[in-house]
Amino acid sequence: MDDNLKDLFSYLNQSLPSDIDYRELSNLCLTLFCTTGILPEKFQSLELNKENLAIIFSKIAKEKKLPTYPSLASLYGASFHKSHDKGHWLEVMASILKLKNEPDIKEAEKLLILS
Repeated sequence: MDDNLKDLFSYLNQSLPSDIDYRELSNLCLTLFCTTGILPEKFQSLELNKENLAIIFSKIAKEKKLPTYPSLASLYGASFHKSHDKGHWLEVMASILKLKNEPDIKEAEKLLILS
């Protein structure tokens, strides 16, 4: 992970509440997969491909001590990997295509604004 992505990880990890739940974190992941418009300007030009996002969100899930097999994971098509694994978040992002899960951008934005 390059320095810019490390900065984004730090920003997100510090901004998000320590008690963030799986649904909120999954929604944020889906939102950032679709748009970077909710991020501060300095992060909006980053290449946030699915690989980079999966790495960042697996680290956040571990830092925030999310359950490794959250009960809601199947709603996001993410049943085969632990939430602390990159593969889990790749499955979450694929749910946009497979399950037509659309993010709630306003809810994701609130997570970052309120912090």
